[in-house]
Amino acid sequence: MKVVIKPEYESERIFIEHLPQNFEKRGTTIYDQRNKIKRFDTALGEWIVKRYKVPNLMQRMVYTFFRKTKAERAYEFAERFRVLGISTPPSIAYVEVKERWLFKTGYLVCGVCNDPDLREGLRNRANFDKKLADEFAAFLVRMHEQGVLHGDLNLSNVLYRREGEGYRFSVIDINRSRFKSALTKRECLHNLTRLTHRRDLLEYIVRRYASIRCWDVEKVLSEEFRLLEKLEMKGKMKEKVRRWK
Repeated sequence: MKVVIKPEYESERIFIEHLPQNFEKRGTTIYDQRNKIKRFDTALGEWIVKRYKVPNLMQRMVYTFFRKTKAERAYEFAERFRVLGISTPPSIAYVEVKERWLFKTGYLVCGVCNDPDLREGLRNRANFDKKLADEFAAFLVRMHEQGVLHGDLNLSNVLYRREGEGYRFSVIDINRSRFKSALTKRECLHNLTRLTHRRDLLEYIVRRYASIRCWDVEKVLSEEFRLLEKLEMKGKMKEKVRRWK
């Protein structure tokens, strides 16, 4: 078993090292689908622990010999985001568990952020908050101009809170993110495609995004919706294949 802990959290080493044995017994479940996320009370406050789904045999081999695990990447990427001034819950530790010499599963330990996600602030409201949408578009521009491609950029992975006259955004589920010196326009638009399937909201955000970047708004919208339709078609095909099996 591999355990990596930030020095300032060493006092909770026993708790962290025993996560594989105690994860199911303790804590409060807040998410349980492909991965499982629980909230724990510790001597240093509330922490979030995410246990990643056990990968298939081929993936286990890849994570053992060739690629960093999702837990390790999420742990490291949190610091990279914060250095760039992009808010994300602070990483505390990660644990990797092996079985028969192969990676089996990983645990990520991080701080708590109780802010709601943007589904609540934007998607689920008939008349969405245009000021919130404007500031979110500006946040996306800043992130892309810094060369950051969030690996799963959708409204559920962006948290927000009101601060003064504006909003503060934080990102979660960052383990699949990529960092580059500069991003192409196509990379940026492709990254925005999974934001939401709600057309009027996506159009508003992308229109504002393109305007901030001084891009041709109508051309950008045309390309963005072409990419969205392609993504949705791919999803429908996957669903048909799943039903045929």
